[in-house]
Amino acid sequence: MGRNHSRSITGASSAAWLARLVIFAGILAFALVLWLQFARSEQPCSMCVYQRLADIAVMVIVTMGFFWQGGIRRGLWILAALYALAGAALAGWQWHLTQMATARVDTCASVQVFQGSPALGGWGKAFAATLSGHGSCALAGTRTLLGWPVTHWSIAFFLGCAVILLIAQHLLGRARS
Repeated sequence: MGRNHSRSITGASSAAWLARLVIFAGILAFALVLWLQFARSEQPCSMCVYQRLADIAVMVIVTMGFFWQGGIRRGLWILAALYALAGAALAGWQWHLTQMATARVDTCASVQVFQGSPALGGWGKAFAATLSGHGSCALAGTRTLLGWPVTHWSIAFFLGCAVILLIAQHLLGRARS
């Protein structure tokens, strides 16, 4: 019994470590896109905003998983993996738009998830700008970071998060048995 108990603790702690890694990666990715937007004046398009929302959803759902045990935690981390796959699909679609763009493509649908509030002052405007997209999805997909298109970085990030979360939930399942 002692051996199975230590294996379950090791599996659960490894799963928790992997989940923390996903949260940390999500924070870094979000900080990076904010840097691109505010320091390099790269305006996000609607697809970029939806990818940001997928990143936030992954981080929130993974964090929620730490408040439950067993099947609920596993289910939440699977749900977070599905959101990560949705983020990868959005990034893939944005890459497709980039490849199929013609000179006539200026903008895609603009989106404003959050309205700035005068009561929040400059912070409200900055938060609203973070979750508002007005640029061209096709043009946004042509931007590069370290020589690789940002859409490719986004796809790799989301797929990596999904794989890590699926491994974590698998480790949790093995720890229970």
